[in-house]
Amino acid sequence: MGTEPSAGDAAVAVAVEFGGPRIPVLRGQLSGAGERWAVLVHDVGKDLDGWRDLAAELAGRGLSVLAFDLPGHGASDDPWESQLALPAVLAAVNFATTHGSRRVHLVGEGVGAIAALAAAAGRSNDITSVAALSPRLVGHVAAVSDVREARVPKLILVGSLDPAADERAEAVFRGAIGPCEIGRIPVAAQGTGLLLGDLGQQAREKVLAHILRQA
Repeated sequence: MGTEPSAGDAAVAVAVEFGGPRIPVLRGQLSGAGERWAVLVHDVGKDLDGWRDLAAELAGRGLSVLAFDLPGHGASDDPWESQLALPAVLAAVNFATTHGSRRVHLVGEGVGAIAALAAAAGRSNDITSVAALSPRLVGHVAAVSDVREARVPKLILVGSLDPAADERAEAVFRGAIGPCEIGRIPVAAQGTGLLLGDLGQQAREKVLAHILRQA
């Protein structure tokens, strides 16, 4: 499973692994130390490396940060199947709650954002908030009704210069139940790409502020 970082080693990430019913072994990195946890969920075709800057900032603000690879991605075991996204997120939440988390904040991109919203719909007692970067509904990840039932505070971020991505984000926003805000960054980049470039700091600050408001 790996050794958990101490409070003085916020910038140090240690390797962890965990699993769950009917899913392969998942591997990731844990940094920071604190009872508030941020669990970072990447999109299909990517891996946890896209979260590096955000993970460092969140760990520096006193959160434990778990970034992990979805099944069939990065260091996690095969196979990848879209229906494994939600169980993988739930396994990550279980890892957090069994390692001292009192509040779990989910941050996801693309398909990972949809899986995070679906997880929040079913685990409202464990999940405090969701930040969804460029949410993208894909078959077998979650039903539209599951996503709508995520009643925790939600932040949606999207690059507004991509009309299709903006439309998808708007649809999730309009269908949301409970507190939800949408932020549009004037770039074509999406997902963790929003966290990079000239406006990346602005996007990261929005995510951080959203999480800290729920602390």
